[in-house]
Amino acid sequence: MINRRDFLSRSGMLAAVASVPQTVRSAEEVQKLSNHKPKNIIHLVADGMSMGTLTCADHFSYKLRGRGLTWLALMGNPAVNFAWVNMRSLNSLVTDSSAAASSWGSGTRVLNGALNQLPDGRSLKTLYELFAQVGWKRGLVTTTEITHATPAGFSANVDDRDTGTMIALQYLEREIDLLLGGGQKFFDPTQRKDKRNLKKDFANAGYEVMENLDGLKSAPVEKKWLGIFDKSHLPFMIDHINSEKIKAKVPTLSYMTERALEWMSRYPNFILQVEGGRVDQACHNCDAPAAFYEMIEFDKSIELCLDFQSKNPETLIIITADHGNGNPGLNGMGKTYGQSSWLFSNVGGFKASFPEIIKAIKNNGKSLNITQDNDKTEKEDDGPSVDNNNDSKTTKKETKQTPDQLPEPTRIVEIIRELTGLPYVSSRRSEVLRSQFQKKTFPLYEVMNNETAALGQLLANYIGIGWAGGVHTADYVPLTAVGPGSNKFHGFLQNTEIFYNYLNLGGIDYKNPSMDLIAYDSKGPEATDVENIPEYALINSNYVA
Repeated sequence: MINRRDFLSRSGMLAAVASVPQTVRSAEEVQKLSNHKPKNIIHLVADGMSMGTLTCADHFSYKLRGRGLTWLALMGNPAVNFAWVNMRSLNSLVTDSSAAASSWGSGTRVLNGALNQLPDGRSLKTLYELFAQVGWKRGLVTTTEITHATPAGFSANVDDRDTGTMIALQYLEREIDLLLGGGQKFFDPTQRKDKRNLKKDFANAGYEVMENLDGLKSAPVEKKWLGIFDKSHLPFMIDHINSEKIKAKVPTLSYMTERALEWMSRYPNFILQVEGGRVDQACHNCDAPAAFYEMIEFDKSIELCLDFQSKNPETLIIITADHGNGNPGLNGMGKTYGQSSWLFSNVGGFKASFPEIIKAIKNNGKSLNITQDNDKTEKEDDGPSVDNNNDSKTTKKETKQTPDQLPEPTRIVEIIRELTGLPYVSSRRSEVLRSQFQKKTFPLYEVMNNETAALGQLLANYIGIGWAGGVHTADYVPLTAVGPGSNKFHGFLQNTEIFYNYLNLGGIDYKNPSMDLIAYDSKGPEATDVENIPEYALINSNYVA
């Protein structure tokens, strides 16, 4: 763990010049090909990344790696094209991931919740179907379920994104060459309503089916790949790096990317989508540390792709996001904002994602072996202090609770401190958190009315990261393009243009139908009806305790 002084001395907030990795400079070597057509396309997506997420992750990168994000360094390279993209859906300025991915995957705006299907039932020809017709290999890599909205947007047609069993079947029928992510439950006959054994069906179709890290390490490149490494989404990286069990069983996004590139490099043409999908889910949880660790891992995947491009210069790399989420930001804290940098350094002490912290609170920290010596709390001012009040004594009544009870505030303080490394947490604030968990009090802003948002608001006092909400936002997203064909990606773009740029670069002439935008959708579904947001606050992993 890097201490606060070390963090501040290495922080991007103090560094005058960021070190630029060698792989970034390779962009200049391919700039001369910017007007050519690529042989390979790599589309990297940081799902749900607001600009505040990118900014804070860059600062955090200095702490962890002594340099900023490669993505931001790349943006400063004159050999690289940059654009802003309007990601709205057919029925809203705020898109969900399925409509966003469909705009790239079919060149048509669809309703939130749909994948490449218009409201009148017409299915749209997908990007991966069209590229298959001209002989390109196609791959999907993600930290979410492999059937989740963003990867599925390049290949599937359904009217409801939450139909993973159907999407998994479409992957088989459309012979997607490489699939790496989570979502074992959609291939398991004991979990599917139709009882179909898709793992066996994929194997019979010539796929190597893998369900753990060792399987991916030894997978033969001569076969197609189906890698499903957890029953739902892969664990958050913050939990991954703090668990030997997860490290031994679950591959990281960067390792999946490395292996996917090894597989793809054997063919003359390929298109590969790589998604940092749990950035979005961490932001739904208002979980800043988890989001920043996901961004660091995503950045490692960018570096691998740039290194691949340096050896294979006829590769186009697109790096972007599909929408914002939560709009987190490092706020001005303390007098003249002097505490902002100091508080931000506390992010480095977190050892668990918010779902893990909440689980520990509800279990009274039974799995943590926490000593009950809460001798540090926070007075009601801007700075930390020692407060030896009567709250600091944990009673037998607090530890002998029934399952439907929550620990007392002082016990919650102990659990939070153990899992975050924070030297001080206010018992008064923990009482407010406890009351929100018990549904006794509610925030005035309804979109923050959930447990993870409540925890995020409490911890904002100690890390300086505030949230506008825990839902998607209408942000224009950044897009960075480097390599042959990158000259098509600059200025201000509509999301649907990405699809047609890809078709043009692949030598494909096709146009999907479209419909007029819906100005106001009063009958549309709730956000939680098109995306299972509450699921992201749960622990659905095979490996997370």
